[in-house]
Amino acid sequence: MRGRAEWRAALGLLTGMAGVGLASGRELALFFAQLGDAGWAGLLLASALFGLLAGCAVWRGPSPTMCADPLEKLCAALRLLLAAVVAAFMLFSLGKVGELTFPLHHGFAFGAAFGLLAALCLTRLKNAWLSGLVILVYVGGFYAANALDPRPTQVHIHGYAEFMLAGSVPAALALAVLYAALTACAGNWSLSRIRPGTVRPAALGLRAVGLVCVLLCLANLALLRGGNAVIAHPMPWVALSARWGLAGFWLCAGLKALCAVTTLASALSVLLQRFQRHRNYRIRADNP
Repeated sequence: MRGRAEWRAALGLLTGMAGVGLASGRELALFFAQLGDAGWAGLLLASALFGLLAGCAVWRGPSPTMCADPLEKLCAALRLLLAAVVAAFMLFSLGKVGELTFPLHHGFAFGAAFGLLAALCLTRLKNAWLSGLVILVYVGGFYAANALDPRPTQVHIHGYAEFMLAGSVPAALALAVLYAALTACAGNWSLSRIRPGTVRPAALGLRAVGLVCVLLCLANLALLRGGNAVIAHPMPWVALSARWGLAGFWLCAGLKALCAVTTLASALSVLLQRFQRHRNYRIRADNP
């Protein structure tokens, strides 16, 4: 039973980090693929650090409801600020998806509104790990299909892209630390739903390493097979999936929307939990 809970917790981590670290492909190209062979070293380090930070978050336990320690207050404030920034960015991403997919004059507004409604519904979902399972299957399948498709990719861009960091192992390791820190902060939001003592930190960390490493390896393989033109493209997945015609466009839109909605739901859950805690504290203060 504990092993099942740990797998569910690891899948829940994907819901928070997907919109930040898996959605567009541009961040994966910047952190890993542009470095060439050195990117694989960074990828492994990023996966290991992600799992380590997830395990440390479980070992540390949930933060107090209303803490008096100044450092705890600062960390809580930064956590809320990051959640608010990520939520705003995810809303913007959903608006851009709506602008591209809805044949309406106000497609951006409709995309953001529908995405917000879907995210609010997900915050009420008790089995949040199901969203992580959908991400693993959909995103992993999308990456694998792009990596295994033998057809060449044609990208028509002007100019020549020269990757100054290609082959630099120190740069790969530094970018890996940055990627792991960013995605772990977003992914760990889902851990607030875990009851203390139900998940072993080391076991959760190892499962998180495996899941993230598989996704990153598939993504990096697909980007490297696409070539330098794809890596330098503002929207690498769109360029790669153009081989599939209109279906590729809708698969890219679905990928971005799915990742953005799940991450928005994780960010909103943090903000809503804080609001509820503050409300309960005020009620207890008013009614001693």
